[in-house]
Amino acid sequence: MIRARYFVAYLLKGETRWYHQRLTKTLSERFNTAPLHEKAPPHITVKIPFEASTTELAGVEHILQRFAENYSKQTLTLEHFGRFGHRTVYLDAQHSRASVLLVRECVRELNELPWMQTVAHEGNKLHASVARFLKPRQFRRVWRHLKSEQPYFKEDLDSLAILKKIPGERAWHVHREFMLKGVESATPSASAQNLLQLQP
Repeated sequence: MIRARYFVAYLLKGETRWYHQRLTKTLSERFNTAPLHEKAPPHITVKIPFEASTTELAGVEHILQRFAENYSKQTLTLEHFGRFGHRTVYLDAQHSRASVLLVRECVRELNELPWMQTVAHEGNKLHASVARFLKPRQFRRVWRHLKSEQPYFKEDLDSLAILKKIPGERAWHVHREFMLKGVESATPSASAQNLLQLQP
């Protein structure tokens, strides 16, 4: 059975997306950090990477489709920077209680799939990483640099996307995006529809 790697995320939009791309490129070029701007579109991870077959992915798509039809967009404010130890620095999402509950519920539903990989506390801290896999000296230099940055963005968490790692390529690509209720309807993929037809 062929399995590929995926993760679920909210894709940053507009000025926030542009800022994140510019900043991660600058940090990579100036401090030799991992080139996040080349590896995935700017995003906030909702569900950590997992492996799935085509049939298993159809189950994920079905859950996200149903989720999108029942949940409305929530406001996010992105400002300041935070860190996880010295290894990861991120743009912090000053989220509302409603947005956290939305993400937690999405993670909970996905984790009910019997084959889904899970970790503790996922979905609790919404953030967009700007530098990862840092060594202590890199972290100190990056952290000093970010003191001159004053990001402030407001946008709607209005969609969820599945990103796929193409074998042999460095980057993650958008496989499919689901717009939340009241934003725009999404049509289940052929694989999701086939799975539903197989179910009693």
